[in-house]
Amino acid sequence: MGSSSGVRGGSSSSHSSNSCCDVSMKCWCRWRLNQFSFSKSSFFILTSFLLFVFLVSIYARLAIAPYSRTPVSVGCQEDNEGSWSIGVYYGDSPFNLKPIESRNEWKDESSAWPVANPVITCASVSNAGFPSNFVSEPFLFLKGGSLYMFYETKNSITLQGDIAVAKSTDKGVTWEQLGIALDEGYHLSHPYVFNYNDEVYMIPETSDKGELRLYKAIDFPLKWTLEKVIMKKAFMNTVIINYGGNYWLFGSYYSGFGFLKNVQQEIWYSSSPLGPWKPHKQNPIYNTGKSFGVLRNGGRPFVYNGNLYRVAQDCGKIHGQRVRTFKVEILTKDEYREVEVPLGIEEPKKGKNAWNGARYHHLDVQDLGSGEWIGVMDGDRALAGDSVHRCIVGSTAVSVVLALFVLVGVLLGPVNCILPQCFHATSKRNDAFLRWEDYPNLFSSKMRWFYTRMNMGSSFVRGWVKPSTCIGKLVLVLIFVLGVVLMCTGVGYIYGGNGAEEPYLWKDQYSQFTLLTMTYEARLWNLKMCVKHYSRCPSVKEIVVVWNKGNPPDLGDFDSVVPVRIRVEKQNSLNNRFRVDPMITTKAVLELDDDIMMSCDDIERGFRVWREHPNRIVGFYPRLVAGSPLRYRNERFARKRKGYNMILTGAAFIDRTKAFETYWGDEAKEGREIVDKFFNCEDVLLNFLYANSSSSSQAVEYVKPSWVVDMSKFSGVAISGNTQVHENIRSDCIAKFTEIYGSIDNWKWDFDSRKDGWDA
Repeated sequence: MGSSSGVRGGSSSSHSSNSCCDVSMKCWCRWRLNQFSFSKSSFFILTSFLLFVFLVSIYARLAIAPYSRTPVSVGCQEDNEGSWSIGVYYGDSPFNLKPIESRNEWKDESSAWPVANPVITCASVSNAGFPSNFVSEPFLFLKGGSLYMFYETKNSITLQGDIAVAKSTDKGVTWEQLGIALDEGYHLSHPYVFNYNDEVYMIPETSDKGELRLYKAIDFPLKWTLEKVIMKKAFMNTVIINYGGNYWLFGSYYSGFGFLKNVQQEIWYSSSPLGPWKPHKQNPIYNTGKSFGVLRNGGRPFVYNGNLYRVAQDCGKIHGQRVRTFKVEILTKDEYREVEVPLGIEEPKKGKNAWNGARYHHLDVQDLGSGEWIGVMDGDRALAGDSVHRCIVGSTAVSVVLALFVLVGVLLGPVNCILPQCFHATSKRNDAFLRWEDYPNLFSSKMRWFYTRMNMGSSFVRGWVKPSTCIGKLVLVLIFVLGVVLMCTGVGYIYGGNGAEEPYLWKDQYSQFTLLTMTYEARLWNLKMCVKHYSRCPSVKEIVVVWNKGNPPDLGDFDSVVPVRIRVEKQNSLNNRFRVDPMITTKAVLELDDDIMMSCDDIERGFRVWREHPNRIVGFYPRLVAGSPLRYRNERFARKRKGYNMILTGAAFIDRTKAFETYWGDEAKEGREIVDKFFNCEDVLLNFLYANSSSSSQAVEYVKPSWVVDMSKFSGVAISGNTQVHENIRSDCIAKFTEIYGSIDNWKWDFDSRKDGWDA
């Protein structure tokens, strides 16, 4: 055996280290680290990889890093089931419900002006000390003038569903997290809560237990005890309704296995919710035909104008795609019939940027009396399995890039074999290994054939595309561009999240703001692009266009998912930017030039900072007024001096009441005249007014954007064409404002007072 081994080793040494292996010699392919490290192909692959890593790092810095957020404590981890949250709706009927932001509820103590959906998220629950990945399937219960919401929360540690409860004393505007009401050793969800004989009962989904359980509150709302097992059946999304002299139980369960697995719905009836229960004659019930299956319960059945309605979740294409409602036309012990009716809830228009933009699958409505209805709905901005889908797509894209590395190497010459270089081992091998080599089995024969054909392909590719020709160079460029695109796409899918630009919480609540931009007819191209982009930002409620000059455009000219209002001014004045506007319903106003483009995430971060400091001008363009005499200085100068004392309102958040009323007050009259005289300096004046009214606290706040693009450079309609003349005019304004309102050179705030990489 030793002699045989020596012969094999000798034949192997006759081959060049850069040539493909001779499969007829039955070589054994394996990586040799010492030879691989110094081969031309290895060097080429490594260099290509480092180049792509450099390019992707730049992409990740610009496109991914700004949106990365640190999870809340141990909660809000990425979950393959989704990122469900809960919102509140109001209306004069269950078929005319509008989100809470349309109600314009203000809560000064929480800086929510107005309060916006969602009202309960994994973050609000986790911050209360109950780690949660998502919250869903809410049910309301009215008791003692307060609203209690029971819902599923997925525990971030055990990864099972528990039943949590929150309390509201202001009709659902704000919620206090009370804790976990029910925690068993298996998954719980769909906590249907109801009253019977002055006792409170709950039927959660306990299908993992294989039975339908009824719990009774012994110390409402946090202590419950098992009252009885209603049925030994794995019912899902069970509800009970008192209608027509009987209690009716609606429940769903899975029938069949594998591809034959489907949801069946059954109805049972009884004279008491405690039972005994009898099955409906038509069980199982089909509401869409046997070929489609059934739409299982998606909330509490309700009675309106004497008619019974059932809420169902549409899972035809994806889990929890949307809510559908059915009017029950016949419900007897022997017959059941229902027909679908429109729900009337406004569909989300901001796509993934909306909290329920991808799907919503549960609705519970309650009559608050006096013609007022309230509804709670869950929603998600991502589909089920989104994280796995992104990982698969991203990994596939990166794998294709690795294949492109090899292809380019083959074309250029450093790579001679498409598959790894074949080498023979020089060390002694055991008898079993040698017998495998000598034995002409089917597997080894196929492998030899496969390696030969693949490695012969390198010669074919080089003959097909010659890098020295124009076509060959074009092919190489196209492959390089394709590789960069695929690499960035892969990294984006793997690390970039679901692509949503989400709002930021402040004191466990969300809010909205009005975007106000001032323009004229020559800048219509900028305006249209501005409206289209920013209307998709999560917290934008309305866009107000202050039209200073020319014929205003039609509202139909704008591609916007939020209302757009054009305010036509009689006089072309920069003071119009801060004119008092009683039609604006939000406390926050984002003053934004129509040629400034930045990400929605940057805008949302700025809004979060403003909610923390609503008495300040919070924006993205810092300036420093300094020197003797005082001069207007740009951001570069401010950073050299490591401080700023002014924020330009070309992109800044302000309090509409404080800013507008102060600007149009008697004290600012002389300053407004200076603005009209120079047709400049309106933002400088507002900074002086804020500084004058903030004798002891900071008047302005800077937020560093991840990127900003000045679109006026592309459209050729910049507001300030000559930078030097523009700065000289502003310096003159500063001198005059200083005489009227006092100097602001004693104000200076460090850039490092808020770290640049801030996230919520």
